[in-house]
Amino acid sequence: MRTEAELKNIIQKAQRADELLNDPLIQEFIISVRGDLLNKFESTSLEDEAERMSAWNQSQVFNAFVEKFTKTIKEGKNAKLTLMERAGAQLKRII
Repeated sequence: MRTEAELKNIIQKAQRADELLNDPLIQEFIISVRGDLLNKFESTSLEDEAERMSAWNQSQVFNAFVEKFTKTIKEGKNAKLTLMERAGAQLKRII
């Protein structure tokens, strides 16, 4: 079980990840890079398996990078719920 301080750190990290991921400039770059990778993949010839594999691998790495942000945001939401549940439980004990 995580401490309150750890949960608060997770929440702060998630808030920062959310700010970055939803920044209009970052969104523009994400769209641009995805488009570039798709174009690279689609423009390779069928015979050039190495180049297609390279484009696919780059796309997978990029998707994993973006997924780290969404995973961090989800962890922050879960941490926030955990803190709220703990606060509710403490309040019930007081009452």
